[in-house]
Amino acid sequence: MLRPRHSFTTTMFLLLLSLVLSSMLLWTRHSSFRLPPGPPGLPFFGIQSKDLKAEPWKTYASWSVRFGGPILSFRIYNRLTIVLNKHTAVHELLERRAAIYSGRPMSWMFNVICGRGDAVFNISGLHPRHKIYRRYLQGGLNTQAVKEYSSILEDEVDILVHGLRETPGQFEQHVQRNATAVIMKVAFGYSVSEDDDPFISIANQSSKISGWAMAPGRWLVDYFPILRFVPAWFPFAHFKRQGQEWREILNSISDVPHEWVKAQIASGTNIPSFTSRLLRPGMSEEEEDIVKWCAGALYAGAADTTVSATISFVMLMALHPAVQDQARREIDSIVDRIPRVSDVDRFSYLAAVLKEVMRYAPVGNLALPHQVTQEDLYLNYRIPAGSTVVPNIWAILHDPELYPDPFKFDPERFVCGSEASTLRSSARPGQPDPNAYVWGFGRRRCPGIQFAEPALLLTMACILHTFIITPESDTVAVEFTTGITSHIKPFGVRFIPRHSEF
Repeated sequence: MLRPRHSFTTTMFLLLLSLVLSSMLLWTRHSSFRLPPGPPGLPFFGIQSKDLKAEPWKTYASWSVRFGGPILSFRIYNRLTIVLNKHTAVHELLERRAAIYSGRPMSWMFNVICGRGDAVFNISGLHPRHKIYRRYLQGGLNTQAVKEYSSILEDEVDILVHGLRETPGQFEQHVQRNATAVIMKVAFGYSVSEDDDPFISIANQSSKISGWAMAPGRWLVDYFPILRFVPAWFPFAHFKRQGQEWREILNSISDVPHEWVKAQIASGTNIPSFTSRLLRPGMSEEEEDIVKWCAGALYAGAADTTVSATISFVMLMALHPAVQDQARREIDSIVDRIPRVSDVDRFSYLAAVLKEVMRYAPVGNLALPHQVTQEDLYLNYRIPAGSTVVPNIWAILHDPELYPDPFKFDPERFVCGSEASTLRSSARPGQPDPNAYVWGFGRRRCPGIQFAEPALLLTMACILHTFIITPESDTVAVEFTTGITSHIKPFGVRFIPRHSEF
């Protein structure tokens, strides 16, 4: 009975050995141009993935200094990663050469075993669906959409500030609920009623699963795809069983709410939403599948990034009372009530605060990886076709050449002319707008920026109108979470109500 397994194991070993040898031949081929500098790593293995588990953006930035140059390279098994640590490299490669840098590296674990290959964030920029995805999302999240969904944003932010007033110690849960409730209503017309709504936990789970499934070096199947054919019952196939479990959870993001909307439409009880506006009688399965993945992208992407930005904003306001006071004075000078969507365009200093929050604590310290589809040259470095290209957003937004004193939180960087305040210190005007970096690049730029910014500004304005935020302790260490999205690790804060009425 052992013979079949022994035969299978031997076959797998021989196939793996052949892949290793072919990979080594690929890496040692002659070229008149060298790869970008970087850590050499071990034969066959490359660098150790454990080096990238905590705050890899800082590791990449330190390697850039150590090995020199605006870009660096390293290998994990048979995959080459190119990291762009300078804005010049990002602009040249991901913007000017977007036609060959808009692919996505293949994650066999995430895309195939977990079933996320057709997701908006994972599909290649060259795939025919990509243009359709972007057209639908840009049409559903433009400035007109903000006006149409303003009542949703306002109703949900009122629930948020009420929750912060009643149970301020649970502010993370309140922020999570707000972000999920907004996007579920916008995407599907679904109303989140309680803090323990299942879609809140699914949104939180999905972000973590995505990070685990796409972690560099974690899954051997990503580097040797033939392993995807290993049966799930095989003793060393834990990755297959884990992927199947995750697949069921991740499918809940797109399949369950999509079917819910269809049932609501059929019964005539649906609320107008992104999905209901796009669904129409007689659609092909392909067309409906595109709508489903677009709506799922709203849910998977917007909820987590909004939570990240809001938590970082609250933490930074607690640590910078002078900035908080100035933003509040601006709000009070413009409205004598809780702010509404129609007010946010008038909050110029608050807009500068948002830019500085996104610069100081970007929601994605590393942008989602790109893939170059044909061999390229940059600064006399060879970038082989198929290389994974990672923009180091954190390094760019903390580059002292772009942002003097980059580790100082200072919204005055983005305040100019007569709007400048008494808080101006060493900041210089004309520093680059971080929006050029935090929302992605080229054909992979986030299509939801016109919706996300007003929504965040409304949340920020309502919190500052209603509360004074102070830290519970005089000694606070600013630390960041590690994942696809990142934010300042929460510490104890107090929300002191400013008004007796609510």
